[in-house]
Amino acid sequence: MLDKKLEINKTVINKFTFGPIKTNCYVVKNGNDIIVIDPGTLKEEESELINFIKSLNGKLCFIVNTHGHFDHISGNNVLKKSFPDAKILIHKEDREKLTSSEKNGSKQFGLNITSPDCDREVEDKETINFGECSLAVAHTPGHTKGSISLTGDGFIFTGDTLFAGTVGVAREHKNAFNEMVNSIKEKILIFPDNFIILPGHMENSTIREEKMFNPFLQ
Repeated sequence: MLDKKLEINKTVINKFTFGPIKTNCYVVKNGNDIIVIDPGTLKEEESELINFIKSLNGKLCFIVNTHGHFDHISGNNVLKKSFPDAKILIHKEDREKLTSSEKNGSKQFGLNITSPDCDREVEDKETINFGECSLAVAHTPGHTKGSISLTGDGFIFTGDTLFAGTVGVAREHKNAFNEMVNSIKEKILIFPDNFIILPGHMENSTIREEKMFNPFLQ
């Protein structure tokens, strides 16, 4: 379901909420180019996402997964079938989650959700360019080893690393929680206070609000 539309410095961000745990999926357009971040659709939601992208009359360039958990990759298949030229991007540390229902967490819920393999691995400090927009990749491990955040002009997609008033679950590997908190402080909270945080679940926030009020970051 389309939840919210924002326009930030000529970049239009359409926020959908999909699936049983209300995963935020972002359809982002700048100029004629489109990217989708974390398509976590159920089968019955796929046509809504596909039809919306087609209605934008642009080119879907990238499908970016902030990490490899099943609720953030379940729409990769249908997007790749509908837009075969779009490239799936994920960090190398989470690449194996795409093709393994055990590693992406769906098997434990009795599901067999997998994705096509990625077209390209992304790395810390690289840039994803579309239209006149650039998204800077920050490797922000903790929630998963390959979690990334994506920073644009005035906004940042934080996946399941940072939420409004809280932080993500981090227990996949040793010392994961401390690693996640360090990732947030060193790679996310460094941006200006007015930057809008666009998380993988729940509502938007700002850097200022999280620095001041998030109990895990004091």
